[in-house]
Amino acid sequence: MLHLIQSNKMEVLQQQLIALIKTSGYAKDNLQRILQPDTIIVQSPGMAQWLKIDIANSLNIAANIDFPLPSSYIWNQYQAYFDDLPTTSSFTKDNMTWKLMQVLPGYLSHPAFSQVNDYVKQGSQFTLFQLCQKIADVYDQYQVYRPDWIMSWESGGELADPSFEPSIIDNHQWQVILWRALVEETESLGESTYHRANLHSQLIEKISRDNLEKEPLPLYIFGISALPQQQLQVFEAIGQNRDVFLFWCNPCAQYWGDIVDEKTRVKRRLSAQSQPAEKNPNDGYLDVGNPLLASWGKPGRDYHEMLLMSSAEQHDYFIEYEPQNMLETLQSEVLNLTMRGSHLPLSAEELLGDGEQFPKIIVATDDNSIQIHSCHSKIRELEVLHDFLLHQFEANPQLNPTDIVVMMPDVASYAPYIDGVFGSMTTDMFIPYSISDRNVTQESDVVDSFLQMLSLHQSRLGLTDVLTLLEVPAIAAKFEITLDDYENIRFWLTDSGFRWGWDDEDKQRWLLPETFQNTFLFALERLIAGYAMSGHNLFERIADEDTKNRYSFISPYLDIEGQNALALGKLYEFAKCLHDMMQFCSLQAPLQSKSEAALEFIDRFYLVPEEQQVFLNKLRQGIESIAEHHQQYDAPIEQDIFYSAVKESIQSKGVGQRFLAGTVNFCTLMPMRSIPFSQVCLLGMNDQDYPRQTVPIGFDLVRHSSARRGDRSRRQDDRYLFLEALLSARQQLYISFIGASARDNSDRNPSILVSELTDYCLSVFCLSAPVEDLADSTNDRMLQHIQFSHHLQPFSEPYFRQGGKLSLSFQQHWLSVINQRQLTEIASPFITEALPKPEELGSSNIELNELVAFYVNPARYFFHFRWRTGLQIYHDSLVDEEPFNIDGLLRYHMNQTLVEKATSASFDAAGLESQALAQWQSQGILPIGEIGKLDAKDIFLDNEEFLQRVMDATGEQKKQRAEVDIVLGEFNLQGWVQDIFNHNLILFRPGKLRGQDKLKLWLLWLSYCAMQNSNKSANSGDLQGIFVAKDKSFTLSAVEPKEARSELAKLIQVYQNGLNEPLPFFPNSAATWIETGDLNKAIAVFDGNYMVSGEGQEANIQRMFPQLQEVLDRFDEISQQVVAPMYQWEVKS
Repeated sequence: MLHLIQSNKMEVLQQQLIALIKTSGYAKDNLQRILQPDTIIVQSPGMAQWLKIDIANSLNIAANIDFPLPSSYIWNQYQAYFDDLPTTSSFTKDNMTWKLMQVLPGYLSHPAFSQVNDYVKQGSQFTLFQLCQKIADVYDQYQVYRPDWIMSWESGGELADPSFEPSIIDNHQWQVILWRALVEETESLGESTYHRANLHSQLIEKISRDNLEKEPLPLYIFGISALPQQQLQVFEAIGQNRDVFLFWCNPCAQYWGDIVDEKTRVKRRLSAQSQPAEKNPNDGYLDVGNPLLASWGKPGRDYHEMLLMSSAEQHDYFIEYEPQNMLETLQSEVLNLTMRGSHLPLSAEELLGDGEQFPKIIVATDDNSIQIHSCHSKIRELEVLHDFLLHQFEANPQLNPTDIVVMMPDVASYAPYIDGVFGSMTTDMFIPYSISDRNVTQESDVVDSFLQMLSLHQSRLGLTDVLTLLEVPAIAAKFEITLDDYENIRFWLTDSGFRWGWDDEDKQRWLLPETFQNTFLFALERLIAGYAMSGHNLFERIADEDTKNRYSFISPYLDIEGQNALALGKLYEFAKCLHDMMQFCSLQAPLQSKSEAALEFIDRFYLVPEEQQVFLNKLRQGIESIAEHHQQYDAPIEQDIFYSAVKESIQSKGVGQRFLAGTVNFCTLMPMRSIPFSQVCLLGMNDQDYPRQTVPIGFDLVRHSSARRGDRSRRQDDRYLFLEALLSARQQLYISFIGASARDNSDRNPSILVSELTDYCLSVFCLSAPVEDLADSTNDRMLQHIQFSHHLQPFSEPYFRQGGKLSLSFQQHWLSVINQRQLTEIASPFITEALPKPEELGSSNIELNELVAFYVNPARYFFHFRWRTGLQIYHDSLVDEEPFNIDGLLRYHMNQTLVEKATSASFDAAGLESQALAQWQSQGILPIGEIGKLDAKDIFLDNEEFLQRVMDATGEQKKQRAEVDIVLGEFNLQGWVQDIFNHNLILFRPGKLRGQDKLKLWLLWLSYCAMQNSNKSANSGDLQGIFVAKDKSFTLSAVEPKEARSELAKLIQVYQNGLNEPLPFFPNSAATWIETGDLNKAIAVFDGNYMVSGEGQEANIQRMFPQLQEVLDRFDEISQQVVAPMYQWEVKS
């Protein structure tokens, strides 16, 4: 017999289930019963896990219990009654999809298929596959919700539903023809033609006809929100010879089958024009009862009616609430089908709170059982939630993480933020958490990366794509790529010019010219050539006659030597496998061949530890399950089809859920999440996200027919899920949504369900207030009581101020930010006193290049010398596009290349332009084609005058260098002065002349002049030091050796001081100050403007000396010591 056991609380139903199991399991007259498994049908693994835990707590053990899903249990029943049924139906969505791929093309010329043909002929084979998937999905729904249609079509009937419009019948007759063809194809393959539609009626008939012995073992169906009518009929039939206990959580103890929401009620009133609305005789049959139940409860209401119409024996275990807060009051009113105690709709006066019979319910000011939080982003939702939960744990020591569930429309979109917020907390603020409902591709980088490789035919194979694959630990382990190897490979591929594409032929896929530059093979050849050959010479690369004009030279990449060659070898092996995978993705092949090759690639690419083997097994199982369909469709398939099929197969497998794992549960809001929790938190309740949007299938005939009780609707299901979540909260309901834009703070609407809940609370509840207060102000106070508007940033001051509405933050690290705001605008000195003399200064030797580096940027040198660190800003972003223009930094380096070539010993003025162009093209730094040549020409023209000035200064003399070894008191200055041409020091830079350039020339010039007593080869009085810049030159006359040593001694003393404390010396600003005597100009050089970066914006200087005005006196003092003497030897032009 079918028994309906219903209650408004899931834990009560659970107690009844445990009592029945205990009674049935220990029957003294049937000891064999102990060895027979109990069967509890559930709709989700989460519900099964919850039952197992509580059964074990109550009976000390939970063993020998099966928890099948309804559809799998019913199919097992079909197998028990019909001998020739396979393990899996021949009419599953996957099986139907591949058979439709075989069958459908043969019917496209049929007149009834004209619209289908118009769609398919415009696309590829993949278009046909996607259409077959949709058709299979529709047929699958018909088997459950319209089995009478299927049976009619198989018996020769046509589209004959009375609710169909004539156009529907005319345009969709192809569905009948195609279904019959599908059945014929199934039969021709030797597969069973049984499916749920024809098995259903036969099973009901067989059970009713056969006088079977009563099965002593009861069947339990627990907590399923709604069953399709077909499945309910099967369980009702099974109940004829077996006790079937159906446990249903009924939100309402009253009969609520005829309630309607206010919107429907008004529509029906307006449609009845015969009488005034207030006297409409139908009003008595259109009760709203509780507005929330009427608006959100349609799926449950239909299921309630189906249960009442069945033969089930009803057992009620409803538990009345004793409301202590808003949440319990709301749940109580849903249970009793009331609003403010009234079963009938309230009048306008009563809704406003003026009625005496049903007054608003007064809420205590500390009643926070319902909270609605408005945030600016997903990460702010998580940050606010984390602080909220910490407050709950602090206020309620008995609260455990497992008592809290956090649900959202799509947990995958929140998972990175969950890990970022909850996973990054310190030990004292860490809340144990787990994330459920992520599919295997979201759980495993192995599966995700393999799917990425299966879609290489859709990819441009960008630099980011390749490096993302190499970051996967299992791939790195297979090719023995260490972390250091990866960092080297990343730098090599980026610096050698790889941007996208395997080679020039690969670019043809995108209808682009065959250009070898900036491809993977281009970079790989540069790397290998750089290791195998030495020098900067270009090497000829002619693959064949067709390619010699496109890429004739290789520019060796010279940064690979020694042990680094091992990493290059690993990269080469990976590249070979990747190229094979690309070839595989570009070819069509039958399912069997595709699957076998894909399985081989798994072994070639991955090496996983034992604990991750489960993901690799899921990957193999998914591919093997696709191969099983090779008999249903044996033609070659496109890679798009194989990729899509594998992806869907793997995602359907799952990897097991961590629901109820003893932590705070983050999960997707889905059916059967109505398990009771102390704290129920709903995130992402946004207007566009919930109820979730679905795109209906245009040829789904269920949409065009009259609705039947039990029909599924995603939006209605989501509304009922929201109701179940509200009713499953035992202490507190927490809701958050993105209520303001993070860009402009504009308002955003919450979900319509949140708005309905808010309106309901304003209509039912009020805070205690003086009688003379207006209703509007009462509503305002109530709204402020339940809603919390949060700030954009977690370090906003209200979170750290006592007495505010917003909860105090637990994030101590933000407190320093708040305190920093309260400090005076003038920051304290970076170092208040000089540091002790470092041990490194025990040596008297000073390297000349170290002295120059110090004066170029004393702040940066201090960080590096004293703390072996720095504040250099790294621009580490990857670029997946070939160069389309030349940025400023690259142009500077190209200018420098021209100057170096012009001053080299092998300088060839006539061939300079062609040599530089060939080098730049072979390095992949120029835009491709004629644009690159024009850019190169522009660089030549831009540097023509500058190069001439450099060559005039250097003459035709070969560059030389002079050794420096000068004793200056207790110090010995050592090093080399480079760039000596005809005994003159010639420095050059393809940029505007800066104070740094002058100071560098000054230091090297002093060192060179100080050595002239040792260098007798030239008359020191005729020597000059020249810095040639693009805009002008700076020239120094010869300095007597004695004076040079004296100036160097002063500079070394300043250098020594700068090793113990940061010196406020900035060469560019100092030069401007000394040259002009205008403080405002010096400050302008330091601060910069919106077009030019200031010297003070350099990261190290900014950290130590944010404002030049704060250190003006010391700055002037050092500038007079260091820079002013230099101008005594300046040669004015």
